Amino acid sequence: MTLVQISALIYVLIVLILGLAKRSPGDMESYIFAGRRLTLPAFVATLVTTWYGGILEIGRVSFYNGIVTWIIFGVFYYVAAILFAVYLAPRILSSGVRTIPEFLHRQYSRGAAIFGLVFVMLIVSPAPYIKMLGGLIEHIWSIPEWSALILGTAVSVVYAFSGGFQAVVRTDKLQFVLMFSGFILILGTAVSQYGGWHFISQNAPPYTLEVPGNFSWSFILVWGFIALITFIDPGFYQRCFAGNSLRTVQKGIGISILFWVVFDFLTVFTGIYAAAILPADISGNPYLVLAEQILPPASRALFLVSLMAVVMSTVDSFTFISAYTLGKDLPELVRSGKHWNPVTGTRLGLSVTAVLAIGIAYWFPHAMDIWYTMGTLAIAVLFIPMLSALWRKPMKAPLGGMSSSLLVSLLWLSWGYYHQVDGWPAYPLGVEPVYPGLAVSLTWWIILTEKFLDRK
Repeated sequence: MTLVQISALIYVLIVLILGLAKRSPGDMESYIFAGRRLTLPAFVATLVTTWYGGILEIGRVSFYNGIVTWIIFGVFYYVAAILFAVYLAPRILSSGVRTIPEFLHRQYSRGAAIFGLVFVMLIVSPAPYIKMLGGLIEHIWSIPEWSALILGTAVSVVYAFSGGFQAVVRTDKLQFVLMFSGFILILGTAVSQYGGWHFISQNAPPYTLEVPGNFSWSFILVWGFIALITFIDPGFYQRCFAGNSLRTVQKGIGISILFWVVFDFLTVFTGIYAAAILPADISGNPYLVLAEQILPPASRALFLVSLMAVVMSTVDSFTFISAYTLGKDLPELVRSGKHWNPVTGTRLGLSVTAVLAIGIAYWFPHAMDIWYTMGTLAIAVLFIPMLSALWRKPMKAPLGGMSSSLLVSLLWLSWGYYHQVDGWPAYPLGVEPVYPGLAVSLTWWIILTEKFLDRK
């Protein structure tokens, strides 16, 4: 075996030992929410690592588009996270919101909750991250894609099966250290070998240092709306409910944002260095190709392990959230209060989620395609109903509003994909599909809310 393969195997074994070290108690609070005892360091470690599962896609986008990547995948999300900490976290904790489907059921109806649950599953689908983890395993071990997808998924969820959310948090602490170590190493090596700002300003393609670069402002702005998915991100809700206090949650989100700023600097500029050093027609992910070219064997092994750590930290978290959405929330809604063991259901949900995610990962060519499609539909359907309910002015006739916004966004999205120009979707009036969906949802809420208020 090569040094990279040995290092990857050692890392996987350590993660499994950490994850399987302690079995979770059998009650739901302990298994799904870590007993609501997350301290500040644990909260920060699990939130920061879960945020970055799409690391290989960041490398691809920053290589081909440069600094604007920091805006669409960074700045918009910082703003959304700040707003979440200040305005939503207190309401979530005071309302005792554990999961989004449970909240929709309480505020609206069983039908609205089941409808919303479908889009919660889209938001937290581990498929894009499983696709990247499979790509890394395929790169390291030279095995077929299907085998890599299955192996990566199995390793990432086996400890969650027995240890629950506490096992996920334990592994996140290690992965937090590895993710920063790997990118400090590769960016530091690039700077020491090639030079700093002067080198990239002279050698990187001009568009990599320009805004909006290769994108239009309209396309960039739509990612600002997709960043609002933070407001309806089940991972944020779970971690808020698992925190040991509101102070821990709000302070933890603030500290996490600082770490995200630093890590985005490392990842985006590593991509720009790759654009300055490597030919434009590379075959493979820019991070992987750059590591092959500039890192000695031991450093390259550490960097590849750090990439695995980034992706696995999100695969296990998102798979776990999807699992308890299927295994806890759905049965509670369908069975209407009849006895159901949420821990047993979540464990069953882990298997179902893993199989579905592997299929989706194999179907889509790029993770960004999954984020864009699922984010567009989920924002259109859930954003207004969730926020209006949290502000105690819930949408009237929510199923009508949610289904109408879905229909409009879906038709808009389908039109664009079937009428492409130079490989890009051509949407009606040049408008991205999230906007008409949100417009329908907002109009529905305004008209019906005013109508019902007038009756009072």
